[in-house]
Amino acid sequence: MAQVRHRVGIRGSAAGVYRALIDPGGLSEWWATSATGVGEVGKTLDLTFGELVTLSFAVVGLKEEELVRLACSSGPAPWLGSELEFALDDVGDQVFVTLTHRNEGADDESFLYFNTKWPLYLLSLRDFIETGSGRPYPNEIKIHYRD
Repeated sequence: MAQVRHRVGIRGSAAGVYRALIDPGGLSEWWATSATGVGEVGKTLDLTFGELVTLSFAVVGLKEEELVRLACSSGPAPWLGSELEFALDDVGDQVFVTLTHRNEGADDESFLYFNTKWPLYLLSLRDFIETGSGRPYPNEIKIHYRD
C-alpha cells in the first residue's frame, strides 16, 4: 500500500475550508479545471483537469468543518482506488488541513508524483482561502515536463 500525508496551515475559517473541499465551485478554484457533482455522502464529485483526465470521487465520509473523505471511483491508475482524507483542525487563528492519500493497490514508486504534487495543491487551497485566488490545473506549479 502506498500513502502520502501532508499538512498545511490556513488563515481562514474551518467552514470556508470545508466548503472549498466539497463544493464543485471551490474545488475548481484550487485543484481542478472544473468540477461537477454533489458534495454529500453517497454522491459523486467529478473533477476535470483540462483535456488530460476526469477523476470521479465518491463522497464516503463527511463531518461538518472537520473531515472530508473521498474515494476515487473512476480514473487512471494509480488514482483508481485511491482514498483521500482531509482532516481539519481549527486552532483559532488558523485551520490545519492534514491530507492523507492512500491506495492499497499502489506502491511507493507510483506515489512519487503525488508526494511532490499534493503540497503544491494544498498551498493552492491555502492561497484560495487566504487571498481568493488559487492555482488550479493547468495553472499550478509544474513538477516535470508535460505535467
